[in-house]
Amino acid sequence: MARRIIYAPVNLVSPLIRNFGSIGEGPPGLKNCLIEEKETGERAGAIRRLDMADAGLIREQRLALSDTNYAATFSIIESALPISNYRSTLSLLSVTDGTRTFIRWNGQFEGDAQDAVVMQARMPVQIYQTAFNNLVSIILKK
Repeated sequence: MARRIIYAPVNLVSPLIRNFGSIGEGPPGLKNCLIEEKETGERAGAIRRLDMADAGLIREQRLALSDTNYAATFSIIESALPISNYRSTLSLLSVTDGTRTFIRWNGQFEGDAQDAVVMQARMPVQIYQTAFNNLVSIILKK
């Protein structure tokens, strides 16, 4: 799990997690992000294809999206990563004493003991926090 405060109101952050393809706007190591079958990526069932420099092809499917709760859940349906049954949820909470947003990304998966330890260390730092940094840079450009 990873958490962060973003210095922007939730109404500016939520469209970025709503848009399943917005991850394609610049995180390190991402060569390409494509929503399959000409979808918008803003509905449950949408599939995005990520071409990662270090992990190759990863296909993810959006499982749920809530504009009311500011949450999006997805799973990995294809990858060369040494894990299975990956499911993660991004959720946002409006911080009431200012124009800030609390973002939390919680991922769960299965894997053999050694791979699980490596992935549990890698995901929060190299994936989740990097994605948070990318969200901040997108917001700052607006």
